[in-house]
Amino acid sequence: MNELLTPPPALVLLKISFDADQQSEELNYIALRETAPTPDPQPAQGGHADSLYFAPGEQVAIQIICSGGTENGFASFQIVDCAILTRPQVVQRAPGMRTQFASPSPFLQAIGAWCPLALDFQATIEESATGSLVVAQQWKRTLDVGYSAGFWDLSFVMTVRITRGAGAVDEVRVFSFDPECEVGTTGTLKERGRRPAGVN
Repeated sequence: MNELLTPPPALVLLKISFDADQQSEELNYIALRETAPTPDPQPAQGGHADSLYFAPGEQVAIQIICSGGTENGFASFQIVDCAILTRPQVVQRAPGMRTQFASPSPFLQAIGAWCPLALDFQATIEESATGSLVVAQQWKRTLDVGYSAGFWDLSFVMTVRITRGAGAVDEVRVFSFDPECEVGTTGTLKERGRRPAGVN
């Protein structure tokens, strides 16, 4: 008996990073398509520049990376909470027509605009070529991109506890980033921000 095999959905890895010693609250991020080499996952030009652009049905994995100098005592970090907030934008507006907005979220797991992520991460620790300690927390789940096209303002907000070894007081920080997001049909992705130092 022949069965039609459905290929797995394309997987997008959203790598989010910060430095334990940075003064800014801005997170760096880069979006990488792991299962489809084309189209270019990081277009520098065009209509989708400076935004996250997903194809319907894709899955989004999340990795959060913190690096810090061992000379400053950096030992690790804990994710206290993290969430994605989306603000739908207008998808149709014309004279004589009812104005329509995108759905509350591009992700199927969200029941509204506020989508908290379960604290279900697996951590790895390594030393970078520059001698910094790099702690990566890989989310064990994925977000499913819906099939309805739309536009959103997207904010990722995260509270972390930074530890610096025995005798040091933990530091609690809030970090975020807020690109525009679109679900379309061609499935390209745009990097925004700087590639984190010491992270491939």
